[in-house]
Amino acid sequence: MQIVENSIIELLDIEEQRTALQRVLWISSDFKEAIVIDIMDKKNMQLPLLRKYEDIIDEIQEGSSRLVEFEPDLRLISPEPTYLNKYKDERDKNWNVIKEIVVQEPDIYISKKRGPLVKETTEKTGVAKKDIYRLLKKYWFYGKSKNGLLRDYFDCGAPGEERIYKEKPGPKSKDGNSFVVTDKDKKTFEKAIKEFHIKKEMDLKSTHRHMCEKYYTTVFYRKNNVLVPVIEPENMPSLRQFKYWYNKEYSFAEKYSRRHGKRKAEMNVRAFQGDSTERAVDVGYLFEIDSTPADIILVSNDRKTIIGTPTLYIVKDVFSRFIAGFHVNVAPPSTIEQMVALENTGTDKVEFCKRYDIDIEESDWPCAHLPKFLAGDRGELKAKMTENLININVDVANAPSYRGDLKPFVEQHFRITNKQIRELFSKAGAKPGKLIERGDKDPSRDATFTIYEFTQFMILQIIAFNKSVLPREYFVTPEMFTDKVGLTPIEVWSWGKGKRLLHEEPRNLLRYNLLPKETATVTRWGIKFKGMHYTSDLGLKDGWFEEQRIDGKKQVTISYDPRNVSSIFIRLKNGNLEQCFLTPKYSEYEGLHLEDVKAIMKYKKKQLNQKGKEELQHQAELQFKGKQIKH
Repeated sequence: MQIVENSIIELLDIEEQRTALQRVLWISSDFKEAIVIDIMDKKNMQLPLLRKYEDIIDEIQEGSSRLVEFEPDLRLISPEPTYLNKYKDERDKNWNVIKEIVVQEPDIYISKKRGPLVKETTEKTGVAKKDIYRLLKKYWFYGKSKNGLLRDYFDCGAPGEERIYKEKPGPKSKDGNSFVVTDKDKKTFEKAIKEFHIKKEMDLKSTHRHMCEKYYTTVFYRKNNVLVPVIEPENMPSLRQFKYWYNKEYSFAEKYSRRHGKRKAEMNVRAFQGDSTERAVDVGYLFEIDSTPADIILVSNDRKTIIGTPTLYIVKDVFSRFIAGFHVNVAPPSTIEQMVALENTGTDKVEFCKRYDIDIEESDWPCAHLPKFLAGDRGELKAKMTENLININVDVANAPSYRGDLKPFVEQHFRITNKQIRELFSKAGAKPGKLIERGDKDPSRDATFTIYEFTQFMILQIIAFNKSVLPREYFVTPEMFTDKVGLTPIEVWSWGKGKRLLHEEPRNLLRYNLLPKETATVTRWGIKFKGMHYTSDLGLKDGWFEEQRIDGKKQVTISYDPRNVSSIFIRLKNGNLEQCFLTPKYSEYEGLHLEDVKAIMKYKKKQLNQKGKEELQHQAELQFKGKQIKH
């Protein structure tokens, strides 16, 4: 048994009732000591404690404690975009205060050494000691996550509900303006932004003036044969109110995008973490993710319908060459598909393989961990998923700096995989290693593999690869020589896992941040998504389907796993992720890949359209023959 950074330990009494929850923050290299922090009470956060690593393991084996999945508040660790945009600057300001001392492990956890570090930070930043300690406690309490430094306003006031004012809030305006902004005014603001700010490129002050002249004036006078509007400030929103709405409604990136275009915004103002000087120093320091078309054509479950060439995603630990996760889909390469591969990386492989009727031991594929850094396609990771990765405590490495040295490791595996596909499945839809020319045999005629079966092949292929010998050019460290580490990816990985660079995250946190999201509709028959309906015990108990609303909304955002349509996930107002399962009517779709369901739905639509046309002809024949019988 082994615990890693961010493991959660539940301490039990004699009646197996919870007495404490401890999060592992740090483990010594000799596995003799561990630093933990209690996370039971977020209103009274404690400082870290030193424990013997051996005592923790003994307690787990004796049953007086156990490893659990727990996160004090998913709403804070994985905030909604609107909440994050509102408080992100404050979070980053807090992070800049403590970022230089939190990395000084284990000194920052030891009272005698922590004091001077905090004092030095106080002198450098001007922030009081008590505030620095408060930030440190929050950072550790929430699993060394930057988002732990966000303010917790979730249970204040009326969460999720915008206030409706009958009179102007705040102090009285100097000009006596008592105008109250309504929903109708906000729609007018939106029209003005599009008309004057975006199309005519006016600044906010000019946009506000033109908006008031056009939409808030009813009285005019004639001067020099021109109708001039009478400006009545008490009957129109102030510039301050207009700017307040604009800054509240749009993030900085959205404002920049509206003025300069989405392409420039993604290049110039998106957040990007990572340092080009960083390199893979041990297992778990850097994972690389990439994709390639696999050289095979897949069919649906009927063995006849071609669904296309799969895109194969691989996640690889650079130091050990160990393949930590993968994903297969026929959708084109995208950030969403990349994140599904990363979700696979951070989840238990025994459970995952069992879904594909492959039984393995944990030692066959010992990975349910995330890295410190992730390198991939710079544009996609930079523009789309940076905040989602921050939510799961993964930083983005500067991909171009690695492309020459690190990408060949994944590329090499792609070449090996496609070569094996062509050799093993030459008569089952494998594509040749060259462009198909006129007169060549069409491989789609021989295609027999489903996406389920190809995933089975990839599982077996990856397990075999992880046990294969490392290439001759692999660099062996002196420490590896001393410990006589076997030179295979899995043995280097298993040896290096003890270096404490890997970490774990709760399954629901991974699901919410990494699985794709879409909008579904709440109906009387369940939550409708992709032509299927889903339900849950909580939904039946709380009357979702009678009211056709969840937390007051008919349209809800759901997370889904394209590899298995058996369930979807809804994030409720309280931050919990509720898993919903297929209703009995659709139970035969359980375990199917989304692409297989799409093929079924496409067939259904085609059949209904075709048979509908035939029905019209049959009805015409009936009417004609019926008239003959009558006469």
